[in-house]
Amino acid sequence: MGLREQMTEGYREQVSRNRLRFKTIARTYADGQGRRLDGELLAELIRPVRFEFVLDVATGTGAAAAVAAKVGAGAKIIGVDSSAEMLVQARAAGVLPVVGIVEELPFADGAFDLVLCTRALHHVRHPAVAVAELARVVRPGGHLVVADNVTGLSGAAHERVETIQRLRDPGHSSTLTEDRIVELLQINSLDVLECRRTTSYRPLAQWLADGGAGAQESAEVRRHVAALEPSDDEGVFGTNFVTEAGEVAGLRQAMSWIKAQKRNGL
Repeated sequence: MGLREQMTEGYREQVSRNRLRFKTIARTYADGQGRRLDGELLAELIRPVRFEFVLDVATGTGAAAAVAAKVGAGAKIIGVDSSAEMLVQARAAGVLPVVGIVEELPFADGAFDLVLCTRALHHVRHPAVAVAELARVVRPGGHLVVADNVTGLSGAAHERVETIQRLRDPGHSSTLTEDRIVELLQINSLDVLECRRTTSYRPLAQWLADGGAGAQESAEVRRHVAALEPSDDEGVFGTNFVTEAGEVAGLRQAMSWIKAQKRNGL
């Protein structure tokens, strides 16, 4: 059974949740997206790459696409997103907008020299299908940069944090480990060339506001956060809550930035 055959209708429900959420916060999302995207690091990763045709998947308001536009003067940059409201802002940034979803990219095989996907996989119900699609539209010899939040937790500790993530953001699906992302790239004929790591601290109130959580959702999240037991990630790189003076004060957000190249002749 192929990856597409394994998908259930549940993934379309996930897309609907994402569309609703991003429609609601589209006007305020641009500042937050720009603040959370490490544009300098992304520029470092793609500067050595020669590209003419670029696809920014789950482009949002076009923050990553704007970095590619600065690095690759004259490149044609397409941004695909499930939210038409987000794409209005991406268009203003000079991105050619296309409405679409990660699991069903409306482009031909090998159509792009460079594909970007930043901070999106944790919103996807079937990341294996999503990565297969990213790999499909990269030309042989072309490059893919995936950047996403990663977890170092497992088992019950991981599920408790994921439950809180979904309460705060109904469009959240699941946070992957760095190893799992690398594995998905490798099984799709992508050789990992470089992996960078970044961490940032987001105070609890800011994290809730960035997710568009209202008063009721914020109160529910705070109740769950207050009930969290200390979790030991054993020094593994990953996102987790930060406790100060016995209370959860914020989120330590861990991101992996992975640059890969599509194998030739495949």
